[in-house]
Amino acid sequence: MPLKPGIVFSLALALVFTFACGRPPANPDSSSNSQRLPFDRSTAAPTSSDHSLIPANSVPEGTFLTVHLTKSISSASAHPGDSFEGALDDPIVVDQQTFFPRGTKVSGRVLDAKPASGPNNPGYLRVTLVSVNVGGKSVLIDTSSIFSKASRNDRSSPTGASLPASNDVVFAPDRRLTFRLAQAVDLQ
Repeated sequence: MPLKPGIVFSLALALVFTFACGRPPANPDSSSNSQRLPFDRSTAAPTSSDHSLIPANSVPEGTFLTVHLTKSISSASAHPGDSFEGALDDPIVVDQQTFFPRGTKVSGRVLDAKPASGPNNPGYLRVTLVSVNVGGKSVLIDTSSIFSKASRNDRSSPTGASLPASNDVVFAPDRRLTFRLAQAVDLQ
């Protein structure tokens, strides 16, 4: 019985696909000038997506700033809008570049304050940083705030603020306060 031409063609095509799909892919010639796709990367030099998104003169969002105050702030005497001064306890270093050395001056603002009004109504404070002094000029920053409320039964606060007998919150100069940048700081 003779084979029909359509069947012969189908069998030949099936054999070609079988052998072609069974072979490993050919390695591209590294010396050729073939076009590279964006996802073609050399494994010899890995890249970090974080580095490509952060400008060279920028401190990234989320960076922690630990400061100590120059003077105490107390819920007994502070008012919303009051300013305060401090200095960085630790340098801010990104990719081995120091942006703010230890001791860099910072300014902050009292966002909210309420003095204690009796043992059942303790005082509280909310503060934030608003600027950092870079090369003699003030650069505005946006940071998280720190909130501390005196406890009725306890003479210490979870944030480490000291609490006088009046049940007010006091941030003393020797106390380290840590804020977090809410936005990257562009220093260009």
